[in-house]
Amino acid sequence: MKKILALIFVVLLSAPVSLWLAAQLGVNGDNTVGQGFPAPETTLWSDRGYYQAVEGWFRESLPAARPLKRFHNWVDYHLFSATTAAQVYIGSHGWLYPADSAADDPGIKVARQKGQRLFLELHAVEKMVAALGRRFLVTVVPGKASIYPEYAGGKTAGVQHAVYQALHDAHGSHPLNGFIGLEAVLKKAKLSGVDVYHKHARLWSCGGAAAAAEQILARSNLAKPPSGYASTAACPPPDSALYDLLIGGDRREKKPLVGHAAGPHAVNGPVAVVYGDDFLIHLLPLIARAFNRVTVIDSTQVPTFGRDALSQDSDVVLLQCSENSLEGLHLNLESIFAASDPRMQGVVKQKVALAAAAPLTHCALDIGPDGLQIRSSGEAAFFSLPPLPGSTTGVFRMLKLTFSSTHQGRITVKTRPDVYGLIERTLSRENRQLIVPLPFDESVEVQINPSQHAGVFTLEDADLLSFYGKNPPPAPAVAQAFATVGDISGPMAIEPPAGGPDGGASTLPGPHPTDALPELDLTDIQEGRIFQRQGATATVAVTGAYTGAAGAVEARVVDAKTGRVIVAWTVVDPSPQNGVYTGILPHVPQGGWYRLHVRSGITPWVVEEGVNRWGVGMLVACIGQSNMREWFATGKDHQPASLLMFHSDGRWQKPMRSGNGALALGNRLAEALNIPVGLLDYSVNGTGLTAKAEWGQGFWLDTGPHGIYRRLIEAVDSTGGSVEYVLWMQGEADAARGTVTQAEYRAGLERLVNEQLRSDIKNGSTRSQLPFLIIPLVKRPTGKDTTCQWIREAQMDALKTIDACHLAALSIDLENRGRQHLAPVSYSILGIRTAQTILYLLGEMPYHRGPTITAVTRTADRVIDISITHRGGTDFTPGSTITGFEALWDGQPVAVTSVSRLNAKAIRIHLQDKIPGEVRVRYLYGAHPDTSNPVRDNTALQLPLEPYSPD
Repeated sequence: MKKILALIFVVLLSAPVSLWLAAQLGVNGDNTVGQGFPAPETTLWSDRGYYQAVEGWFRESLPAARPLKRFHNWVDYHLFSATTAAQVYIGSHGWLYPADSAADDPGIKVARQKGQRLFLELHAVEKMVAALGRRFLVTVVPGKASIYPEYAGGKTAGVQHAVYQALHDAHGSHPLNGFIGLEAVLKKAKLSGVDVYHKHARLWSCGGAAAAAEQILARSNLAKPPSGYASTAACPPPDSALYDLLIGGDRREKKPLVGHAAGPHAVNGPVAVVYGDDFLIHLLPLIARAFNRVTVIDSTQVPTFGRDALSQDSDVVLLQCSENSLEGLHLNLESIFAASDPRMQGVVKQKVALAAAAPLTHCALDIGPDGLQIRSSGEAAFFSLPPLPGSTTGVFRMLKLTFSSTHQGRITVKTRPDVYGLIERTLSRENRQLIVPLPFDESVEVQINPSQHAGVFTLEDADLLSFYGKNPPPAPAVAQAFATVGDISGPMAIEPPAGGPDGGASTLPGPHPTDALPELDLTDIQEGRIFQRQGATATVAVTGAYTGAAGAVEARVVDAKTGRVIVAWTVVDPSPQNGVYTGILPHVPQGGWYRLHVRSGITPWVVEEGVNRWGVGMLVACIGQSNMREWFATGKDHQPASLLMFHSDGRWQKPMRSGNGALALGNRLAEALNIPVGLLDYSVNGTGLTAKAEWGQGFWLDTGPHGIYRRLIEAVDSTGGSVEYVLWMQGEADAARGTVTQAEYRAGLERLVNEQLRSDIKNGSTRSQLPFLIIPLVKRPTGKDTTCQWIREAQMDALKTIDACHLAALSIDLENRGRQHLAPVSYSILGIRTAQTILYLLGEMPYHRGPTITAVTRTADRVIDISITHRGGTDFTPGSTITGFEALWDGQPVAVTSVSRLNAKAIRIHLQDKIPGEVRVRYLYGAHPDTSNPVRDNTALQLPLEPYSPD
């Protein structure tokens, strides 16, 4: 038996060469799936895409390939209780459970802190909703392992359970008024013989949902549905999601939850907004008719609970979450507060005395007419507000912090970090406020780090909000405006010395005779960092530590290679405090590489020199899925320019030779503009735009704290919060799902750009909006024409519906390599084309797009002429045997005998037969059009004729 298996293994290993040599099998030189066996070129042996193409060929060509794989998985499960599915855990007696994600396991302590912090956030939401005169209800569906631990082994002690348990523990001490517990009810139903969860199911059963529905309606004092309704409600059959994952079956599309939102129902009940996940599929039919009308918000489509839940006119807001989803539940308190603030009743607002704030570590504070100015050295810098009263059983309290509109960076707040961990927020351009729920304690010390970056920040206001309910006490008298303006610590004035080291008169203060001479330590700028230019300059934060006398600190910028002064000595901190100096060096001109120098005005002859090189230039965020990721991985045909840097995994990196697309783009821009160029590499393989296209890697409309979009924003924030362009190359995941329509994808792009990117990223360009550049969907050898066309046309539609949205480049005419990725040379071409677009937008180039079809004319029975308009070229190639055109009559293709050049602005199609009716023409249509001889113009870039479809 072992010899037979070994022989089969050898045959499979040799299949790529043997099959090719045997009969060529319709050899596919383009290494795509649908056109024959992928040709085994020597350059592809280390290319994973080639082996994916081979796998794809076997799957598509061998009828039994998928059934064999499923049979293999069936045997593993039923005979050996084993599985390779990472999302499924097999318990005893074949019971299946959702598996915790070990890759993102934060540990039990951090999970419990998350649960405690979530509990405070739910209290805050409840009080804000109640202040609007509405009811807030929240319920958590216990996980399968919580109800059936006897089959789960040790899996009940995972991270998800720790968040759930911490939430329950906190509720026991300081109960939420609207919390509806379900664990006891479901365990009682289980003891009475109800199958709360089925053996192979991920979701609860109708019996479990019915027990929960009865508890929800009873606890919320809602009328039960009409008699007999529960028994006749259309409850879906038990799901087999975990079993399907384990066996390897096709994923079933989830039906939308909005089906139960219809109303008004024939009941004099309240109007409700229900926010929840897949467990609502079974729950909604059982509770919907207790309400007059229900609006459902699907948390798998809208991952953040925010203003959407309050924007509807409702009496009740119900938040439902499963135990397994608690770790990812995101409550946007700032959004909820912004939607509630003008209408809240029973809330007393008190100003916090910012003048009483105190520096703790690595920062200095000044109070002024604009608020509290914080000179911070970075993530280690914390200051504290004066002690605040905490929440009590009768009065819940929150702290509202308002920062200046120019604030950059992630804010970190500590209240009781041992219990609640850290509160971390990155403010958007539209929202400058941070909401901090205060713990249940007599007194709370709030410690704040204004940003992980060094710089000077302004806390404009701090307000203590006390939620008293219907009978608040009278508001205290408004405190007088702070009269103190200047440094909180009151540094003594020091007389300036006679002159400076450069021979000119210095205005810097001299040393106090009793102080030791200062010694400066510079916190150097990260090697290779590029500051996004604003116009032609940037501001640079300067920070470090000092000992001795606190004299004013100056900084300058010099050329890293020649030492030439770029920015002369400039005072950045006139009055350092607490052993820390921090300030801003404005108007640093674009260019690089530079180095930073600092000195004290007391000892100007002593210069502390930075050693790291940095610059001011252009940042481009590169996002999408695997084809964008391959820009940084595929091909070694270019040497990186000296002014080019990459940013990935949260740090700046010097490029090596890998990544044809990124190197071609960056090199061209650096050469043309003579400034540093930074490419932010934050695409993620297999990611969709919409929730429908979630394949397990995330989707870009997910704004939750652990999603791929949030990782991008954190990366941009770490570079300064601003970029000049966003480059998008994506669509394969949404096309492959097959259910994302053209309208849905276009709407998703509009939301991504207008509501997310342009809210969270500062516009570093000189244009009115942050430019968004699109590379439409690549060819998909195994894709379906209709769905691929939906995505591609939605992307082209977005060029018209989104302001400052531009076509970066077309890829559809370029060579594929593997199932869906491009050949190395194709990425090089895309990089050059995209650089041309950016240079065009900067006014450096006269064109960036190829010719377009402007008219289709039937000039004879068998002749169709195509008129084209050039943008940069004057002619095109090839002259004959042009590929990519299709002619259709009544939706069916008709035979074409030839497609050739008529003149510099026209193409002629000859039909084989005389067609009596209207013939429609399309070009480069569908998943994998024939691009063996496409139309390209005669510019140096040989830009392709753009796809055309009249439908």
